[in-house]
Amino acid sequence: MAPILLHLHPAFLAQMDSRRTTSLLQFLKDEGGIPSPEADKKREQVIRKLNKIVMDWAKVVAYEQRVPPRRATATVLTYGSYTLGAHGPESDIDALCVGPCIATLQYHFFIVLRQILEDRPEVSELQTVESAKAIITSNPHLLQKLDSRSWRSLSGVRVNEQIVQLVPNAQKFQILLRCIKLWAKRRGIHCHLLGFFAGIHLAILAAYVCQRYPYGTINGLFTIFFDIFAHWNWQIPVSLHGQPTNCRRPDGSFMPILLPCTPPEFCTSNMTKGTFKKIREELMRGYALTKEPWRHDFEWVWLFAPFPYATKYEEFLRIALCAPTSEELRDWAGWVKSRFRNLILKLESIGVECDPDSTEEVDHTVFEPSIVCHWGLIYKTSTHIDISSLGEDFMKDVINDVYGKVKGTHSKLTMSIVRSSQLPKSLYSHSVYTPYIPQYMLGYQTPTDYSGAAG
Repeated sequence: MAPILLHLHPAFLAQMDSRRTTSLLQFLKDEGGIPSPEADKKREQVIRKLNKIVMDWAKVVAYEQRVPPRRATATVLTYGSYTLGAHGPESDIDALCVGPCIATLQYHFFIVLRQILEDRPEVSELQTVESAKAIITSNPHLLQKLDSRSWRSLSGVRVNEQIVQLVPNAQKFQILLRCIKLWAKRRGIHCHLLGFFAGIHLAILAAYVCQRYPYGTINGLFTIFFDIFAHWNWQIPVSLHGQPTNCRRPDGSFMPILLPCTPPEFCTSNMTKGTFKKIREELMRGYALTKEPWRHDFEWVWLFAPFPYATKYEEFLRIALCAPTSEELRDWAGWVKSRFRNLILKLESIGVECDPDSTEEVDHTVFEPSIVCHWGLIYKTSTHIDISSLGEDFMKDVINDVYGKVKGTHSKLTMSIVRSSQLPKSLYSHSVYTPYIPQYMLGYQTPTDYSGAAG
């Protein structure tokens, strides 16, 4: 049979596009994707107060170093989704403290400033991560006399500034990025530590679409996002500058995305073969649901439906962490999560892919503060997981240095394999309501070529 060709009037398509844009903006608002003016005002107050704190801290440093106070100043620069204008109600604020050159990182920042913050009653859950990276501004005067650690710490601010400068319409970019982030979170592919997208990945992909379609509507840009990246050749990096680069791809990179900075460098990524596969499947699903703009029966709730882990997988890897106090648990959990990629790779090496759910539960079978994670398991072969050996190997990786050994002294990590029927009710409830999606909307083939990684 010959294919049926539809010739739709441009006015009809424009009307449908307008309707979908309106309904998408309403959906985003209804789902809490846009913070209230009161919440934004509170964030501004927090930043001003934090700026005052670091300015006072600079005076303390000047006094200790016997330097005139006027020669020691400090400020706070924000970056990430907040500075890009794409933050949600639950988003954090990424902030960088730029201090005087007379301040030492190890003592004045990690000890003196930390103590100042600890002494303030409004500050809680304070954690020190000495290996963290932060940000940079494009002002060359602020880059003078920077050591290598401070330079690495400054990469984010500069990247944010470049993205803002490169998009033709900031408001459309912000709304598009909010839509993409909500979709990625709902579908379980927005968690860098678990091998999925980081915020910077999504920001650059959104900016890429906005660059190439400066006059697109919100619905049009969102639809094009799926069309472009569901079919992208991931041997080719995504770049906002458009020209080829000599920057060498990191070994094992599945989705090479270039930061818009000079010299060029690639975004850090924790993706593995299995997580890359899920990302591509979700991009293709999004394309299948949005590719036909003329359909009257389309609903955004289909696209943004939470990923149904409990009905998708039969078995799960259960990872339970506990510690004597809530503060120790936060520290322990952060340390363990930073090594999750190694666990994912270990599973893949024995023929088991996994789909980590970022949702965290409380283990009600223990008295100590705890969190529990569940990862869907996909057996590619008739593999048997030796859970005891897997747990021991991962624990060795977690406590492979002095820092890890100290954290693991009083804290625990246990693993087990559970059936979907054994999942907590709160997790299972995510899959109870699955919106009905007509089968013709899902007429797509799951991508099978996962050769995007560079050897």
